[in-house]
Amino acid sequence: MNLISKKDLLAITGISYGQLYRWKRERLIPEEWFIKQSAYTGQETFFPRDQILSRIKSILDMKDHYSLEELAKMLSPETGEKRIPIESMQDISEINSSLLERLPQILDKTQYDILEVTMTIAISRLAARHSLSIEEMEDLLRKSMSAGSRLRKTNVIGIIFTIDKEFHVLFSSDTTILDFDSTITVIDQIALEEIADEIKLKYKNRFIQSS
Repeated sequence: MNLISKKDLLAITGISYGQLYRWKRERLIPEEWFIKQSAYTGQETFFPRDQILSRIKSILDMKDHYSLEELAKMLSPETGEKRIPIESMQDISEINSSLLERLPQILDKTQYDILEVTMTIAISRLAARHSLSIEEMEDLLRKSMSAGSRLRKTNVIGIIFTIDKEFHVLFSSDTTILDFDSTITVIDQIALEEIADEIKLKYKNRFIQSS
């Protein structure tokens, strides 16, 4: 896992120590992202680099438009209760159109929460990067939802791998280091929380549960 130190994070983003810990208290930044590790200067705090930089950019982009409480709802890894119908997903450009057509059959429903939309976008992006067929997309989405439905949160990393040329997925905490034996080929990784943050901010209140 690619980590960034607290010192480097503050220097790169331009935020203060006080802002960082206020956002932690306000649940804008997950507590589990604050990783204590030994360093030559003693114990230091590190963060998952890509996730924390993406999250801070989102906060800085939106903090003048929303209260911290509203931002906390937007950026929460909890999937909430709000659903959107299949018809309202036509304009979500991040979703593969062929996969969208099959979504009601794959998930056996016509309304979807943020986790289901995030998974669908993740598989769509994997398909674009690795030239997956519609059948491979469908199979991988079924497997992803089977595992992801037990999590009901988006703050996980999806590890996409193949065994005998068949695609599989494993979900893990974004702070967990995983090692695979040589019979398993890791194809890609997907940070669900980054995707969820992106679409919740882009499509604003579509996925946000009203108070």
